[in-house]
Amino acid sequence: MKKFLIALFVLVFLISISCKEKSDPAKDKEAVLKVLQEEGDAFAANDLNRLAAIHIQDSTATRLAQDYDTLIIFKGWNEIRTLLEDYIKGNSTDSSWKNPKNLKGNIIIKVVGNSAWVLCDNTWKYEFNNVPVEWTNTQIAIFEKTDGKWKFSFNAFIPKPEVKAKAEVSK
Repeated sequence: MKKFLIALFVLVFLISISCKEKSDPAKDKEAVLKVLQEEGDAFAANDLNRLAAIHIQDSTATRLAQDYDTLIIFKGWNEIRTLLEDYIKGNSTDSSWKNPKNLKGNIIIKVVGNSAWVLCDNTWKYEFNNVPVEWTNTQIAIFEKTDGKWKFSFNAFIPKPEVKAKAEVSK
């Protein structure tokens, strides 16, 4: 009986190990990059449902928004959703800007198990009152893999400092 229980335990253990989802770092990086780009595409389309689908929706979700003199931390999905709703409402009613496109560049990504972090340039191109505009900030994001899908757990946008002329810096 003892040998049978040991054999059964070993069999169950081997089955549980073999059923465990295998991680493929290259595929995980590709999947994270798709979610990263989906965020920009969904935002450009003013689509809250698409944005919600790629975010962790609990009290640990966090978003950091910063401009040159203000830092705001949004804690939990409810605060983040309200922020996104406000952005989308404003964008949908403002006819002065059109044809938005979001590009990601200089991407650094690291995947460790069911977590990943990304650092990249986040560039927006659009027309404002029929004049082409482009601006870039730095995006820092942390992702979690839940139920086989990568989602934003933390997202931050940091403005790029103004570039000053060399003579101006030496003053």
